Amino acid sequence: MAGRLSQTKRVTEKNLSAVPNQSGVYVLNRRSGSKYVGSAGAGRIQQRIRQQVSNKRGITSFRFRPTTSEAEARRLEAQYRDRLNPSQSRI
Repeated sequence: MAGRLSQTKRVTEKNLSAVPNQSGVYVLNRRSGSKYVGSAGAGRIQQRIRQQVSNKRGITSFRFRPTTSEAEARRLEAQYRDRLNPSQSRI
């Protein structure tokens, strides 16, 4: 998975449990098509995706990319945000 975001995963307990516990960057997708790009450090990517899914309504799927450090996750977050140009900075 190094170098690329995962395939798009539907929000299910099985898919959320499969997200590794490490640093990384993630993209959340809403039914409306809007996207949110975020990052998590210190082995917290699974926890952050779970928090976002439980706090925000309408999230239907997600993608993620594990990283080796929080600094790498933040750098990739900026790159993906620029590339994907999400319609909202928060959802």
